[in-house]
Amino acid sequence: MTNRREFLQASAAVAGALFVPHNIFACPTHHFIQTTTLNSWPIANPAQWCLNHKHEPILKRAFDGLCKLTKEEFDRIIRLVVRRCGLNLIQVKPNQVLVHYWSQQLADLRPFFKDHQLTFPNVQVTLLDRKKEATTNKTGDEFLYGQPIAKDFPLELFVTKWANRFQKESDDHQAAPKTNSGFAWDGLADGQIPWAALKSAWQRSKPTSCLNCSGETILVNFGFRQVGVFNRLPNFVSVCPNCRRSFVDESIKDVAGWMAENLKTDFCSVREVVWGKRVRASL
Repeated sequence: MTNRREFLQASAAVAGALFVPHNIFACPTHHFIQTTTLNSWPIANPAQWCLNHKHEPILKRAFDGLCKLTKEEFDRIIRLVVRRCGLNLIQVKPNQVLVHYWSQQLADLRPFFKDHQLTFPNVQVTLLDRKKEATTNKTGDEFLYGQPIAKDFPLELFVTKWANRFQKESDDHQAAPKTNSGFAWDGLADGQIPWAALKSAWQRSKPTSCLNCSGETILVNFGFRQVGVFNRLPNFVSVCPNCRRSFVDESIKDVAGWMAENLKTDFCSVREVVWGKRVRASL
Protein backbone atom coordinates (compact mmCIF):
# COMPACT_ATOMS: atom_id res chain seq x y z
CA MET A 1 0.00 0.00 0.00
CA THR A 2 1.38 3.43 -0.95
CA ASN A 3 0.39 6.92 0.17
CA ARG A 4 -0.58 9.67 -2.29
CA ARG A 5 2.86 11.28 -2.57
CA GLU A 6 4.64 7.96 -3.02
CA PHE A 7 2.06 6.94 -5.58
CA LEU A 8 2.48 10.11 -7.66
CA GLN A 9 6.25 9.71 -7.62
CA ALA A 10 6.20 6.01 -8.48
CA SER A 11 3.41 6.15 -11.02
CA ALA A 12 5.56 7.93 -13.59
CA ALA A 13 7.13 4.61 -14.50
CA VAL A 14 3.73 2.91 -14.56
CA ALA A 15 2.30 5.70 -16.67
CA GLY A 16 5.16 5.40 -19.09
CA ALA A 17 4.43 1.73 -19.61
CA LEU A 18 0.65 1.71 -19.26
CA PHE A 19 -0.83 5.17 -19.52
CA VAL A 20 0.55 7.94 -21.74
CA PRO A 21 -2.17 10.56 -22.16
CA HIS A 22 -0.23 12.66 -24.67
CA ASN A 23 -0.09 10.00 -27.38
CA ILE A 24 -2.88 7.52 -26.64
CA PHE A 25 -5.74 9.74 -27.77
CA ALA A 26 -5.38 8.55 -31.36
CA CYS A 27 -5.79 4.93 -30.27
CA PRO A 28 -9.25 3.93 -28.93
CA THR A 29 -7.99 1.56 -26.25
CA HIS A 30 -9.91 3.20 -23.42
CA HIS A 31 -13.29 2.15 -22.10
CA PHE A 32 -15.63 3.52 -19.48
CA ILE A 33 -17.68 0.94 -17.59
CA GLN A 34 -20.61 1.60 -15.26
CA THR A 35 -20.22 -0.06 -11.89
CA THR A 36 -23.94 -0.83 -11.56
CA THR A 37 -25.12 -1.85 -15.03
CA LEU A 38 -21.67 -3.01 -16.27
CA ASN A 39 -22.39 -1.28 -19.58
CA SER A 40 -19.13 -0.27 -21.24
CA TRP A 41 -18.13 1.70 -24.31
CA PRO A 42 -14.82 2.53 -26.05
CA ILE A 43 -13.45 6.07 -26.24
CA ALA A 44 -10.34 7.54 -27.83
CA ASN A 45 -9.84 10.46 -25.45
CA PRO A 46 -11.36 9.99 -21.96
CA ALA A 47 -10.77 13.57 -20.79
CA GLN A 48 -12.24 15.14 -23.91
CA TRP A 49 -15.16 12.72 -23.83
CA CYS A 50 -16.01 13.76 -20.28
CA LEU A 51 -15.88 17.46 -21.18
CA ASN A 52 -17.97 16.94 -24.32
CA HIS A 53 -20.61 14.92 -22.44
CA LYS A 54 -20.70 16.76 -19.11
CA HIS A 55 -24.33 17.81 -19.72
CA GLU A 56 -25.49 14.19 -19.97
CA PRO A 57 -27.17 12.44 -16.99
CA ILE A 58 -24.35 9.94 -16.57
CA LEU A 59 -21.94 12.78 -15.66
CA LYS A 60 -24.46 14.91 -13.77
CA ARG A 61 -22.73 14.60 -10.40
CA ALA A 62 -19.43 15.77 -11.90
CA PHE A 63 -20.89 18.62 -13.98
CA ASP A 64 -19.83 21.53 -11.75
CA GLY A 65 -16.30 20.23 -11.43
CA LEU A 66 -15.95 19.47 -15.15
CA CYS A 67 -16.97 23.04 -15.99
CA LYS A 68 -13.82 24.23 -14.21
CA LEU A 69 -11.39 21.87 -15.93
CA THR A 70 -9.72 21.62 -19.33
CA LYS A 71 -8.68 18.57 -21.33
CA GLU A 72 -5.05 19.13 -20.28
CA GLU A 73 -6.06 18.33 -16.68
CA PHE A 74 -6.44 14.67 -17.54
CA ASP A 75 -5.75 13.21 -14.11
CA ARG A 76 -8.10 15.57 -12.29
CA ILE A 77 -10.91 14.83 -14.74
CA ILE A 78 -10.56 11.08 -14.39
CA ARG A 79 -10.31 11.24 -10.61
CA LEU A 80 -13.44 13.41 -10.45
CA VAL A 81 -15.50 11.21 -12.75
CA VAL A 82 -14.64 7.85 -11.16
CA ARG A 83 -15.35 9.36 -7.72
CA ARG A 84 -18.71 10.95 -8.45
CA CYS A 85 -20.28 9.12 -11.38
CA GLY A 86 -20.02 5.39 -10.66
CA LEU A 87 -17.62 4.83 -13.54
CA ASN A 88 -14.35 2.98 -13.94
CA LEU A 89 -11.86 3.86 -16.65
CA ILE A 90 -10.15 0.88 -18.30
CA GLN A 91 -7.15 1.11 -20.58
CA VAL A 92 -6.31 -1.97 -22.63
CA LYS A 93 -2.90 -2.46 -24.22
CA PRO A 94 -1.21 -5.67 -25.39
CA ASN A 95 -1.03 -7.94 -22.33
CA GLN A 96 -1.67 -4.97 -20.02
CA VAL A 97 -4.80 -3.53 -18.42
CA LEU A 98 -5.06 -0.44 -16.23
CA VAL A 99 -8.26 0.26 -14.25
CA HIS A 100 -9.08 3.54 -12.47
CA TYR A 101 -11.74 3.20 -9.76
CA TRP A 102 -12.75 4.86 -6.51
CA SER A 103 -12.56 3.02 -3.17
CA GLN A 104 -15.25 0.30 -3.11
CA GLN A 105 -16.68 1.35 -6.49
CA LEU A 106 -14.88 -1.30 -8.53
CA ALA A 107 -17.04 -2.84 -11.24
CA ASP A 108 -17.36 -6.58 -11.73
CA LEU A 109 -14.75 -6.77 -14.47
CA ARG A 110 -15.34 -10.41 -15.40
CA PRO A 111 -17.83 -9.79 -18.27
CA PHE A 112 -15.55 -7.13 -19.76
CA PHE A 113 -12.47 -9.34 -19.50
CA LYS A 114 -14.37 -12.23 -21.08
CA ASP A 115 -15.67 -10.14 -23.98
CA HIS A 116 -12.23 -8.68 -24.68
CA GLN A 117 -10.35 -11.98 -24.24
CA LEU A 118 -8.24 -10.73 -21.34
CA THR A 119 -8.62 -13.74 -19.01
CA PHE A 120 -5.10 -15.10 -19.45
CA PRO A 121 -2.31 -15.39 -16.89
CA ASN A 122 0.10 -13.38 -19.06
CA VAL A 123 -2.19 -10.33 -18.98
CA GLN A 124 -0.89 -7.93 -16.31
CA VAL A 125 -3.69 -6.02 -14.58
CA THR A 126 -3.12 -2.91 -12.47
CA LEU A 127 -6.01 -1.62 -10.34
CA LEU A 128 -5.66 2.03 -9.27
CA ASP A 129 -7.72 3.11 -6.28
CA ARG A 130 -7.95 6.86 -6.92
CA LYS A 131 -9.14 7.59 -3.38
CA LYS A 132 -6.01 6.19 -1.72
CA GLU A 133 -3.82 6.40 -4.84
CA ALA A 134 -2.91 2.76 -4.17
CA THR A 135 -2.17 0.05 -6.72
CA THR A 136 -3.06 -3.63 -6.72
CA ASN A 137 -1.49 -5.99 -9.25
CA LYS A 138 -3.35 -9.00 -10.62
CA THR A 139 -3.34 -11.23 -13.68
CA GLY A 140 -6.07 -11.71 -16.24
CA ASP A 141 -6.98 -15.22 -15.14
CA GLU A 142 -8.03 -13.83 -11.75
CA PHE A 143 -11.07 -12.38 -13.54
CA LEU A 144 -12.46 -15.71 -14.70
CA TYR A 145 -15.80 -16.87 -13.33
CA GLY A 146 -15.80 -19.70 -10.81
CA GLN A 147 -12.96 -21.05 -8.71
CA PRO A 148 -9.79 -22.83 -9.85
CA ILE A 149 -10.08 -26.60 -9.70
CA ALA A 150 -7.98 -28.06 -6.88
CA LYS A 151 -4.64 -29.40 -8.04
CA ASP A 152 -5.42 -32.88 -6.73
CA PHE A 153 -8.86 -33.09 -8.35
CA PRO A 154 -8.93 -36.04 -10.83
CA LEU A 155 -10.37 -34.07 -13.71
CA GLU A 156 -9.19 -36.47 -16.42
CA LEU A 157 -10.94 -39.36 -14.65
CA PHE A 158 -14.22 -37.43 -14.53
CA VAL A 159 -13.88 -36.51 -18.21
CA THR A 160 -13.41 -40.20 -19.07
CA LYS A 161 -16.38 -41.24 -16.98
CA TRP A 162 -18.49 -38.48 -18.55
CA ALA A 163 -17.62 -39.78 -22.02
CA ASN A 164 -18.75 -43.27 -20.89
CA ARG A 165 -21.89 -42.09 -19.11
CA PHE A 166 -24.17 -44.25 -21.30
CA GLN A 167 -22.07 -47.36 -20.74
CA LYS A 168 -22.11 -49.81 -17.83
CA GLU A 169 -18.67 -50.32 -16.28
CA SER A 170 -17.41 -52.67 -13.60
CA ASP A 171 -16.61 -49.86 -11.17
CA ASP A 172 -19.93 -48.02 -11.48
CA HIS A 173 -20.84 -48.81 -7.88
CA GLN A 174 -17.53 -47.55 -6.55
CA ALA A 175 -17.17 -44.05 -5.13
CA ALA A 176 -16.31 -41.10 -7.34
CA PRO A 177 -13.32 -39.42 -5.66
CA LYS A 178 -13.62 -36.01 -4.01
CA THR A 179 -17.41 -36.23 -3.70
CA ASN A 180 -19.18 -35.13 -0.53
CA SER A 181 -22.94 -35.23 -0.94
CA GLY A 182 -24.36 -35.29 2.56
CA PHE A 183 -25.97 -38.62 1.65
CA ALA A 184 -24.88 -42.22 2.14
CA TRP A 185 -24.96 -45.22 -0.16
CA ASP A 186 -24.60 -48.79 1.04
CA GLY A 187 -21.02 -49.99 0.89
CA LEU A 188 -19.56 -46.47 0.58
CA ALA A 189 -18.24 -44.01 3.12
CA ASP A 190 -20.54 -41.21 4.24
CA GLY A 191 -20.95 -38.54 1.58
CA GLN A 192 -19.35 -40.45 -1.29
CA ILE A 193 -21.36 -40.66 -4.52
CA PRO A 194 -21.17 -43.81 -6.66
CA TRP A 195 -20.24 -43.38 -10.30
CA ALA A 196 -23.57 -44.99 -11.22
CA ALA A 197 -25.49 -42.15 -9.53
CA LEU A 198 -23.39 -39.51 -11.28
CA LYS A 199 -23.87 -41.25 -14.62
CA SER A 200 -27.62 -41.31 -14.04
CA ALA A 201 -27.59 -37.56 -13.38
CA TRP A 202 -25.38 -36.95 -16.42
CA GLN A 203 -27.83 -38.87 -18.63
CA ARG A 204 -30.94 -37.12 -17.37
CA SER A 205 -29.93 -33.55 -16.54
CA LYS A 206 -28.81 -30.99 -19.10
CA PRO A 207 -25.23 -29.82 -18.48
CA THR A 208 -24.80 -26.15 -17.75
CA SER A 209 -22.63 -23.90 -19.91
CA CYS A 210 -19.32 -22.57 -18.63
CA LEU A 211 -19.52 -18.87 -17.90
CA ASN A 212 -16.03 -18.41 -19.28
CA CYS A 213 -15.78 -20.47 -22.47
CA SER A 214 -19.45 -21.51 -22.97
CA GLY A 215 -18.42 -25.18 -23.11
CA GLU A 216 -20.31 -27.96 -21.35
CA THR A 217 -19.57 -28.45 -17.66
CA ILE A 218 -19.54 -31.76 -15.78
CA LEU A 219 -21.52 -32.22 -12.57
CA VAL A 220 -19.08 -33.56 -9.95
CA ASN A 221 -21.06 -33.23 -6.72
CA PHE A 222 -24.68 -32.92 -5.61
CA GLY A 223 -26.51 -32.95 -2.29
CA PHE A 224 -25.98 -30.85 0.81
CA ARG A 225 -23.11 -29.14 2.56
CA GLN A 226 -23.07 -28.46 6.27
CA VAL A 227 -23.34 -24.79 7.23
CA GLY A 228 -22.71 -24.22 10.89
CA VAL A 229 -24.00 -26.66 13.48
CA PHE A 230 -27.66 -26.95 12.47
CA ASN A 231 -28.04 -25.83 8.86
CA ARG A 232 -27.35 -27.45 5.50
CA LEU A 233 -27.50 -25.87 2.06
CA PRO A 234 -27.87 -27.43 -1.40
CA ASN A 235 -24.47 -28.12 -2.93
CA PHE A 236 -24.31 -28.70 -6.69
CA VAL A 237 -20.83 -28.33 -8.16
CA SER A 238 -19.79 -28.56 -11.80
CA VAL A 239 -16.39 -28.21 -13.45
CA CYS A 240 -15.31 -27.04 -16.89
CA PRO A 241 -12.62 -29.27 -18.45
CA ASN A 242 -11.56 -26.46 -20.80
CA CYS A 243 -10.87 -23.56 -18.42
CA ARG A 244 -10.46 -25.81 -15.36
CA ARG A 245 -12.82 -23.82 -13.14
CA SER A 246 -15.52 -25.06 -10.79
CA PHE A 247 -18.99 -23.56 -10.37
CA VAL A 248 -21.64 -23.84 -7.66
CA ASP A 249 -25.21 -23.89 -8.98
CA GLU A 250 -27.26 -21.91 -6.47
CA SER A 251 -30.47 -22.13 -8.50
CA ILE A 252 -31.35 -25.63 -7.23
CA LYS A 253 -33.20 -25.36 -3.92
CA ASP A 254 -35.14 -28.66 -3.81
CA VAL A 255 -32.48 -31.34 -3.46
CA ALA A 256 -34.99 -34.14 -2.95
CA GLY A 257 -36.97 -33.13 -6.03
CA TRP A 258 -33.80 -32.92 -8.12
CA MET A 259 -32.66 -36.38 -7.03
CA ALA A 260 -36.09 -37.90 -7.68
CA GLU A 261 -36.04 -36.44 -11.20
CA ASN A 262 -32.45 -37.17 -12.14
CA LEU A 263 -31.46 -40.37 -10.35
CA LYS A 264 -32.75 -43.80 -11.33
CA THR A 265 -34.52 -45.57 -8.48
CA ASP A 266 -31.72 -48.11 -8.11
CA PHE A 267 -29.22 -45.34 -7.48
CA CYS A 268 -31.22 -43.14 -5.12
CA SER A 269 -29.67 -42.75 -1.72
CA VAL A 270 -31.58 -44.23 1.20
CA ARG A 271 -29.74 -42.40 3.96
CA GLU A 272 -28.81 -38.85 4.79
CA VAL A 273 -25.82 -38.02 6.97
CA VAL A 274 -26.92 -35.69 9.77
CA TRP A 275 -24.53 -34.77 12.55
CA GLY A 276 -22.32 -37.68 11.53
CA LYS A 277 -25.12 -40.25 11.66
CA ARG A 278 -27.03 -41.99 8.89
CA VAL A 279 -30.79 -41.35 9.02
CA ARG A 280 -33.58 -42.20 6.61
CA ALA A 281 -33.52 -39.84 3.64
CA SER A 282 -36.58 -37.69 3.12
CA LEU A 283 -36.83 -38.41 -0.62
